[in-house]
Amino acid sequence: MENAFKIIISGLQNAGKTSILTALDKKYDFVKEVLELKPTIKVEYRKTKFLGSPTVFWDMGGQEKYRQLYLSKPEMYFDSSDLLIYVIDIQDSEKYNESLNYLHSVLEYFIDNDIYLPLIITFHKYDPNLRSYDEINENIYMLRDQIKESYPMFNILFQQTSIYDIISIIQLMSYGLSIFDGKFFELSLYMETSLNEFNCYSLILFDAQSVIISEYYNEDIEPNLYEAFLDSIKEHIYLIKRIEENEEEIKDNQNFFTMENELISYLYTLNVHNEKFFVSVILEEDKKDKFLEQYSDFIKKLEDILLSLVG
Repeated sequence: MENAFKIIISGLQNAGKTSILTALDKKYDFVKEVLELKPTIKVEYRKTKFLGSPTVFWDMGGQEKYRQLYLSKPEMYFDSSDLLIYVIDIQDSEKYNESLNYLHSVLEYFIDNDIYLPLIITFHKYDPNLRSYDEINENIYMLRDQIKESYPMFNILFQQTSIYDIISIIQLMSYGLSIFDGKFFELSLYMETSLNEFNCYSLILFDAQSVIISEYYNEDIEPNLYEAFLDSIKEHIYLIKRIEENEEEIKDNQNFFTMENELISYLYTLNVHNEKFFVSVILEEDKKDKFLEQYSDFIKKLEDILLSLVG
């Protein structure tokens, strides 16, 4: 595909590479499908768009025979890559060394050719019920330190993901895709400033595929609100997916959704240069009127910034 961004997703067999892409595509009701996935044969390609630009994910099979094939012809598989996402199964400690060795073999191609593309390492299968396990968290710190020390020449972002936490997967892809446009600084600055002006808990910009373009959160979110807060964001993601599938639409008087603890969430649709975007906001109910007073000006400037990105 001409002028498409090329994103490599690599790692050992059963690390969860394809499950990440499946979850990203489905957004909801995907767990059964993920659990029934068969090993990727050679390479699978998935096409999408990000801010109007074509993007192709290269889902690289992790079986040893395919890994040897990629490494024997690295220029065929790794050339012209814009981003490498490397997936490590954080639950499978017996394969840590094998995974690190394969990562080294892949990165050797880029190092030998003086190509220092952005690199995301995701510790996958970091499921919600495991996040309090000291051993799991210590392994993450150990692996992260080892990788950072071994490859100081790369700009590396570390993430934790789980198919049982769709937000973690969307954030993984969002951070990866956002590196492709330097104009993101203006958008990020405006979103951060607007979060403070609205005095809201969260301000998130999604594209039509539910990929997060920009997100900011209030640092003062109370722990007792956190679960309801995440559930509301997930509901917005599911709603965007249903809108994308033409199963639902939002009318002007249905933008607000009541939450617990006197909170409300707000989802707004805007169209810019034939591209659809969604603004998600969570705020206290008593701040709704002030929020609405400022919102039209916020949307107008946001549309102008987005037009510079997709126009």
